[in-house]
Amino acid sequence: SVGHCHPRVVAAISRQVATLNINSRYLHQTTEEYLERLKATLPPHLNNVAMSCSGSEANDLALRVARKVTGGNGFIVTQTAYHGNTQAVTEISPSAYKQGNLPDHICLIKAPSLDAYGEDIGSGMAKAVARAIRTLKKRGHDLGGLICDSIFSSDGIFSDPPGFLRESVDLVHKAGGLYIADEVQPGFARTGDSFWGFGRHRLDPDIVTMGKPMGNGFPMAAMVAPTDAMAAFCRDVGYFNTFGGTPAAAAAGLAVLEVIEEEHLQENALKVGTHLQQGLLKLAKKDPRISDVRGAGLFIGIDLG
Repeated sequence: SVGHCHPRVVAAISRQVATLNINSRYLHQTTEEYLERLKATLPPHLNNVAMSCSGSEANDLALRVARKVTGGNGFIVTQTAYHGNTQAVTEISPSAYKQGNLPDHICLIKAPSLDAYGEDIGSGMAKAVARAIRTLKKRGHDLGGLICDSIFSSDGIFSDPPGFLRESVDLVHKAGGLYIADEVQPGFARTGDSFWGFGRHRLDPDIVTMGKPMGNGFPMAAMVAPTDAMAAFCRDVGYFNTFGGTPAAAAAGLAVLEVIEEEHLQENALKVGTHLQQGLLKLAKKDPRISDVRGAGLFIGIDLG
């Protein structure tokens, strides 16, 4: 998220590994500092962080917490979403399937495109979510939640208009479910308008997950949830990850946050991304092979046909 082999990140990891790197059973000042800096970028109610090593693990834990909080095991995902490769998150990753069907506690909706929902994408998607909730109920599953990547990267990148997700999330909440924001792809300032992808939609998620961009590729990830959600989950079972949040991982993560802030990378993503999209749109007028250009910041998708 800050460029390959950024010297600040390389130096931070090297320095910490040369000093001390130990499993996550131990408190460490660098880890504590990182967690506070990370939480400062999130809505205040998201104040408990569970560290892991991959986005798959983070999403797996998010599903477990959502099931505990809501009592429901039904989840809504977009048609070609990808959320990881544990058994639980493969079930919510239709893009991973080469054959066979998703289990009946998972319900698909189409990605938020003009082709699927017309000009009023927010309303169209909300109607699809409402149908999915009813379908899950008919199958005997209460709603656990809606999980989506707010830039819909695996679906083809659908970013606009900002705010179109709000109506769908409101319906999910009314049905007793949670909104899980998978920020592995759109998080950490990549969309320009906001540090987090869900910020473009003016939403406060119930759970946020993140992955490898946290450490610029260093294996680290996290699930962030409110205190009461984590307390409910931990009454039944504990969670521990040997290498999640080690001092070396925290040093990498802290360096990434510092570089994003000090080098104004969110502003840069917005400025350069806007310039790039405008150039692509001009090119599209001359080249009929380009049928659409979509995206936010430096997260851009191009339809070629």
